[in-house]
Amino acid sequence: MKILFWFFTSLLISFTVLSQTQFRLVDGYLQRIHQTHIIPGFSVVVVKDNKVIFSKGYGVEMLGLNKPFTTATIIAVGSLTKSFTALAVMKLVEKGKLDLNAPVIKYLPWFHTANKEQSDKITIRMLINNTSGLYAPNTTPTYDLSEAAIETFVKNLSAIYLFKEPGNSYEYSNAGFIVAGLVISKVSGIPYASFLEKEIFKPLGMTHTTTNPEDFGKMDIAPGHYPSIKSVIVAKREREFETGEYIPAGSLLHSNADDIGKYLLALINKNDEINNIIKEALFTSYINFPGLSREDGGDGKPYSYGLGWMISNLEGRKIIHHGGSTGKTSSFTMIDTANKLAATILMNVDMTFIDKYTYPTEVTILNNVLRLAANLPISEFGKPTAKDPTLNKYDLKENNKSNYLGEYKFSKGGDAFVYFGVDFKIQKTAEGQLEGIIYRGTQVVNRFVLDFVNESVAVSRNVDMPAYLKFKLRPGGEVTTAYFNNVEFSKTEKESSSLIREIKDVYGLASFSIPQKWKYNFSSTDFSASAKKNEALLTGAVLSKDKFSFDSLFQSAVGLSVPVIARSKILSENVGTFIWQQKIYVFKKDNESLQCIILFTKNASAGYWFMLTSPKAEFTDCIQKVVNPLLISFRVQ
Repeated sequence: MKILFWFFTSLLISFTVLSQTQFRLVDGYLQRIHQTHIIPGFSVVVVKDNKVIFSKGYGVEMLGLNKPFTTATIIAVGSLTKSFTALAVMKLVEKGKLDLNAPVIKYLPWFHTANKEQSDKITIRMLINNTSGLYAPNTTPTYDLSEAAIETFVKNLSAIYLFKEPGNSYEYSNAGFIVAGLVISKVSGIPYASFLEKEIFKPLGMTHTTTNPEDFGKMDIAPGHYPSIKSVIVAKREREFETGEYIPAGSLLHSNADDIGKYLLALINKNDEINNIIKEALFTSYINFPGLSREDGGDGKPYSYGLGWMISNLEGRKIIHHGGSTGKTSSFTMIDTANKLAATILMNVDMTFIDKYTYPTEVTILNNVLRLAANLPISEFGKPTAKDPTLNKYDLKENNKSNYLGEYKFSKGGDAFVYFGVDFKIQKTAEGQLEGIIYRGTQVVNRFVLDFVNESVAVSRNVDMPAYLKFKLRPGGEVTTAYFNNVEFSKTEKESSSLIREIKDVYGLASFSIPQKWKYNFSSTDFSASAKKNEALLTGAVLSKDKFSFDSLFQSAVGLSVPVIARSKILSENVGTFIWQQKIYVFKKDNESLQCIILFTKNASAGYWFMLTSPKAEFTDCIQKVVNPLLISFRVQ
């Protein structure tokens, strides 16, 4: 009864600040969106002056369950985080601890890119108005949740070159906001996440907003959904892949409509937490970039970027806005400062990539919510006027379809959020179509029908925007490689697959592949396998804790008295579904030159290591035949 009382009380409050007609129009519009759109669930909050005038959820938190998506439902908001990072910077400016126009090296003296003379010009302002020229280095995410992860990322920027003069042009940059996050930590003396909690979330009463994964379980977050052919796929939380370095740019901030409503009220009203000087800085245009084209349903006018916010002239109104995207959830916010009106929509799919030729976009939906709240009729702003340019009439010959069927293993590329450690398979449907499935372990992250443009290029068709797949073919038409969303997949050869076998239930949880002819033994904690005549030896174990030392393991395995001729640095590589640290040793034992590689990875509950030792002359061959298949196939249930 308490829940029902709260619901009807909230409804009455909405009626007191919106007329019954307005409420009915907004609610009716969103009901139609819920009924016709692919989104399983979403919530919308609208504020005007100093009141929440509309707040309601629609649909369900998870497809297949009856749990309603309400204004209390918590999801990842993605890059809306950038507005909080910019606000945190301005809080330090207000305290006199930070100068927007000072170079980053004033606060991080060691900071530099490969061309230091250029990165020395980057100022704090450039970091949060996307003019720094910084971009993410091509390194594997650490999946480290400690404060050190952000600093490690920033130090890795020393390997990239700036190709644009800092301050001169716009380029959307997660890296710039990550550097800003580290500056916030160093200048304030407390971790970035703690600063947001202390200076923003608590003062605004945002008690259900956090960047701390330890809070996610007790806060009962809704993980979201991935795209499929005619619907969506329920996503699960993959704790082992949560990463700390991208927090200031948007990787881990979770919130709900109730809390975001408090944030919007602070942004449009005079208050002590976000004063007018800060707002003016946040909402001032600094650099222009292309806006929504007429073909995409816009007016062709440029957008501009302030500090953590985009600014546009939308149908005659100055609108401050920003979206957020995580691959399985998304958010979008619009602020009409002149009319002190603002709204946010939180969705349990990533609307950034949903097919705009079939479904209304988040821009269209939220713009119409604001229009209805202001007694204006709905519009089609954001609805494309052009047709899908990927549509074609090519028909792949039936006898060629078999060339594409099979398993494709992750080779390289991807991103830190969705397409990391994924594998790919193509199968034939009962209707004779070719269907692509991209998966990571048991989690399917994309499913689509392949619509071929020619034998080397196809288009993915599902609820998402169409995207191109490219194939590398041999002269006879056999496929060797597939490329999709910046990921390279290598097709598994039927001949080679017969040379390996899968071992299941190792340590009670793990499975992986080793050469077919190798003999093996394992227990609940240890594993060993060897080739004939002990030419090569593979050992491994599971650790209850993640404390691990390469050198200690090496010494305990081969003995303290064994002379080490050479050892490598510790390297990290994303292979299969895990990040693997590795270190190589060259040593002599019984007058024989040997080489070994030690590999270590971990998930939320345990650590896992493997050690391969072989004669030095056979080491490279063993890496290809033993280590690579093991890492690619390693799974933990």
